[in-house]
Amino acid sequence: MTVTLSVKNGGSGVPPLLLSVEDRAKLLDAGNKSQDHYKKKLSPFRYKLRAAILPLIRSEIPALTRIQFSLRHPLLDLYFAWTANLASHTFYVLLLPLPIWYGGAELTRDLVFILGFGIYITGTLKDFLCLPRPRSPPLHRITMSGYTTKEYGFPSSHSANATGVSLLLFVHFYAQIGQVSTPTSVASFTLLFIYYASLIFGRVYCGMHGFFDIITGSFIGCTIFLARYCVKQTWDHVVVYSGSWFFPPALIAFYLGLIHLHADPVDDCPCFDDSVAFIGVLLGYELSYWAFVKYDYSRVLLPYVYDTASLRGAAPVSIPFSLEKLGLFRSAARSVVGVVLVVVWKAVSKPLLFTVLPPVYKKLGVYLPRSGFTSTALTKDSTKKIRRSSIHINEGVSEMTDFVRSLGDNTVVDSVGVENDIDFYENIDAMQKSRQRRSDSVGKDVPSISVIDIYDESNTDFDDLPVICGALKPRYDVEVIARLIVYAGVSSVAIWGFAVVVQYTPFM
Repeated sequence: MTVTLSVKNGGSGVPPLLLSVEDRAKLLDAGNKSQDHYKKKLSPFRYKLRAAILPLIRSEIPALTRIQFSLRHPLLDLYFAWTANLASHTFYVLLLPLPIWYGGAELTRDLVFILGFGIYITGTLKDFLCLPRPRSPPLHRITMSGYTTKEYGFPSSHSANATGVSLLLFVHFYAQIGQVSTPTSVASFTLLFIYYASLIFGRVYCGMHGFFDIITGSFIGCTIFLARYCVKQTWDHVVVYSGSWFFPPALIAFYLGLIHLHADPVDDCPCFDDSVAFIGVLLGYELSYWAFVKYDYSRVLLPYVYDTASLRGAAPVSIPFSLEKLGLFRSAARSVVGVVLVVVWKAVSKPLLFTVLPPVYKKLGVYLPRSGFTSTALTKDSTKKIRRSSIHINEGVSEMTDFVRSLGDNTVVDSVGVENDIDFYENIDAMQKSRQRRSDSVGKDVPSISVIDIYDESNTDFDDLPVICGALKPRYDVEVIARLIVYAGVSSVAIWGFAVVVQYTPFM
């Protein structure tokens, strides 16, 4: 018997992956079987915790399948796939600076805190537990980007981010009641509800998450919001407004410690990269705010741009904005200028860092051990080779342009089947359990399934198959610090760079 899992991935030409259950499976390495894969690579505690939660996630699949199949419609596919972009990593990188460019420094700071820690906590939990997304098939994965499908499923980072952001905006809108017109307030709350409902239900509709993923992610988002709401005045006063030289190295050590404590995945998963990026954004914002207060650049360097009266208030950095003074066109130009600054910084900084940092690592013997990363200091590879393998051509620009392009693109990828290591082992385990149940019912053994069964030699061109099992992509440890610096620079450019442009550009 052969079960075919078709993969529809936008016309890439990847052939079907075949799960065979022939007797020759008995001869294959047991270490390649799904449960052995995780039991071997996870600590006993992580494996037991994963094994305890996994049945709950799998038990939701029938209900999720009924919901998806009963509601499927091309327009809903497009809507939920498109709105999922509004909680993506790149969207938040572009969104976060917007409030500060339009006079909302406090809102920006709250968003950075909530999203940064939301991405970090959900990312490290995903890599710690290594729990899959709801199985496909029977579910279809509906998306405009294959990036998020590469992650583990539990907990839902989309839900955590959507919950934290929605609660923050709810409080912000509520505080403005009476200051804005009633229709404006009603429209704000209505759009906020649509945003939140679309993101949460969309994860179920698109086959990306189950109920437990979403509930846990939402709880994390709520907890982070409450933490920020309760401690922000104390935190900002102690860390930012004090101006003490103790805090920059303390902040750097704290955030580097968070990166070090991030769990190692056993499959290819981009959660660690996202966590490093947002830790960098957090670090850059903290240091930028500290520097502005320490040196009072709001008064000395940029007297026109910054409002010193608010330094001891809620936000130490305030870029004045007046729609009446600037008009609609010049106001919109602020966003264009800010986004261009961020994109240019990413495009320039990555090649520069991967040229400068490898020799420094080798010279100083910097060694930051992490599973899946090769030591830059100990390798004999040349700087040119490290640079070439660590950065893709124009990567700093492409992820931004790809995101913007996806917002105007109506192409929705509807995929079924194995797309990555995580899906691979989950489907093997599902087949094993199905065969075990049949074996128990007939009272005899049935051959188990292993890695080689995924491929049928008579029907598959091995050269065209994606690499979906085995080792993680080889990388150099210099990539971690480089990524941290790049995204810390994004924060600094969004504040310092934008402020300088506004200061010396009368048009702005």
